[in-house]
Amino acid sequence: MEKMTNLQQFKTAVERFQTNKRSQSIKELLPPVIGNHSKYIVFLSIGQHNQRAKVFHHVSEQSYEKAQERVMDKAFKWLLKYQPNFTFVKLDYVTNVEETTLLKLQTKIAKYRKNYFRKGIAFDSDFSLSFLEQEVNGNAFIREAKNGVMGIDELNIRHYLKVNRYKVFNFTVNAYAQKNIYLFDTQGYFFDVTENRKWTELYSGGLANGIRKAPNLKREIEQITKKSTLFLEQEITSSGKFNYGYFSAFDKKIGTYNILRHSSSLYSMLEGYEVIGDKKILASAKKSIDYLISTSLVYRHGETAYIVDKANADEIKLGSNATAILAITKYTEVSQDKSYIAYAQHLANGILEMRNKEDGHYTHVLQYPTFDVKDKFRIIYYEGEAVFSLLRLYQIDNDKKWLDEVVDYFEIFIAEDYWKHHDHWLSYAVNELTDYISDDKYYQFGLKNCADKLDFMYHRETTFPTFLELTMAAYKMLRKIKAENKDYLLTDFDETLLIQTIDKRAEYQRVGFMYPELAMYFKTPETVLNGFFIRHHSFRVRIDDVEHNLSGYIQYLLHRIPDIEKKALATV
Repeated sequence: MEKMTNLQQFKTAVERFQTNKRSQSIKELLPPVIGNHSKYIVFLSIGQHNQRAKVFHHVSEQSYEKAQERVMDKAFKWLLKYQPNFTFVKLDYVTNVEETTLLKLQTKIAKYRKNYFRKGIAFDSDFSLSFLEQEVNGNAFIREAKNGVMGIDELNIRHYLKVNRYKVFNFTVNAYAQKNIYLFDTQGYFFDVTENRKWTELYSGGLANGIRKAPNLKREIEQITKKSTLFLEQEITSSGKFNYGYFSAFDKKIGTYNILRHSSSLYSMLEGYEVIGDKKILASAKKSIDYLISTSLVYRHGETAYIVDKANADEIKLGSNATAILAITKYTEVSQDKSYIAYAQHLANGILEMRNKEDGHYTHVLQYPTFDVKDKFRIIYYEGEAVFSLLRLYQIDNDKKWLDEVVDYFEIFIAEDYWKHHDHWLSYAVNELTDYISDDKYYQFGLKNCADKLDFMYHRETTFPTFLELTMAAYKMLRKIKAENKDYLLTDFDETLLIQTIDKRAEYQRVGFMYPELAMYFKTPETVLNGFFIRHHSFRVRIDDVEHNLSGYIQYLLHRIPDIEKKALATV
C-alpha cells in the first residue's frame, strides 16, 4: 500500500509541476538547446534509499513538453510493474549541447581534478547512449589510469549499463574513436516523495551543478547542521566506535580507523547537540567516550595519561590527547556530567610532559609502550589542537596551570611566525585566549593567521571545510577588537574580503553536502545521505569530513547569520 501511495504522490507532484510549467511554458523557463543539436532531451531519475537511482530519458524533436510526457510514461510503466518503494525523483532538461570528438574529450578530462568533470556525456547524436553528469561521477566512469592520467573507464560503464540500464552492451572507447560525441548541461528539479515537498530547483552548470538552490541560507544551514549532526550520531555503533567512513560510488567501507578523529568528531557532534538539542546525541556521546577511555587511554605514571592509537602502530600522538580533552570537556559542558573531567586533566598532564625541555616544543609522537620519541614533528595541527584543548579544560576547571602553559607556548608561536601555517586550530586557540587575556599581540597573531590566505580561500574550487572554521574564528576575534575599541589593529586587515570569503565559503561548502539529489546516484544512498564528502577523494564520506564542515557551519549559524539579520533589519 505504501508503494502505491508513493506512486500516487508522485503522480500528483508531476501534475502540479506540469501545471506550473504550463502557466509559464517550459520553453520560457528553460534556456533553449544551444549548439547544432535540435533535439529536446529529458532525463527522469527515480531513487530509493537502499539502491542506485533508475534513470529514464526521452528525446523529442518537437518540444521539452513532449519529451517530458514520454519520459513520464516510461517511468510510470516501470513503477507499476516493479512498484519500488521509491523516495526521490529528479527531472533534468538538457539545455546545452556541445559537439566534440572522443580525442578532444579525453584531452579535456585529463586536465580535470578527479571527479570534477561536470558535464553529461552522449556517445551518439540520438542520445541513445547518454549519461547525466551525476551518473558519470556516481559510477566512476572517469578514473585515473595506470599512467596516472584521467580517462574513461570501460568496465564501469559496461557494469552500469548491465545492472542499471538493463542493457548488455560491450562498450569500448575504441568504438567511438572516429565518431562525434556530445557533452551537455541540464537544468534539474528535485522532489522528495516522503516529505511531499514542492519541486526544488537545482543549480545548472559549474561547480554547484545539480545541487539545490537555497533562497533562505539560514534555514538551509539549520537543516544541514541538524542532519549532519544526526549523521555522526547514527554512525556510532553499539560498542561506541564510529563507522569510520565510506567511498560512496560503490559503498565501500573504509577499513582503517584513527582515534584522534574519533574524538574530534565527537567534539563537533556535541557542538551540534548545542544547536539541535536531541538527547540521544548525549547518550551516544557518552557511549563513545567510554569506548575511547576503555580501549585507548593508558597511564604512564601517577596522573599522567595518554591516548594510544592502536589501529596505527600503537602511536601516542599529541593531537590524540588534545582531541580527547576536547571531546570530554565539551561533553562535560553540555551535559553537566563531571564524571570524566579527571581523565581530561590526566591527559592534559600528558601533553605537558610531551614538551621538549631542549627547545620548548611539544614532541608530536611517542611510541607505546616504551614512551620513546618516535617523531619530534609530525603535522602542524597537533600544537594548535594541544593549546586549544588546554584552554577548553581551563574553562571547565579554572586550573591556572593550563592557561599559564598556553601563554608560555604562544611565545613560541609568535616568535616562530606560526601564523604562516594558517592553522584553523590555532585560530580557535588564539580567539579563546583573548577571552582571558586581551593583549594586542594575540589579536595581531590571529589576524595574520588568516589575512594573506583570504584571496586563496575565496577562489578555492574544493570545498576545503577548515577554511570556514579558520575565517569564522577570525571573524569572532574581529568583533572583539571592535567591541574593545582597538580598531587600530585593523588598519592593514581587509575586513571586507574576510566577510566576502566567509559568506562565499558558507554557500559553496553546500556542494560538499550529500543531498539526496546527489546521494541517489550512488550504490547505497542511505549510507552516505546527509554526510559531507570530499569529491576528489572518490566522494569519500569520513567522520572527520563531516566534523570539519559541521563545526564551520555551526560557527556561521551562531555568529555570522545574526549579524546578517541585524544588518538587514537596520536597512528596512
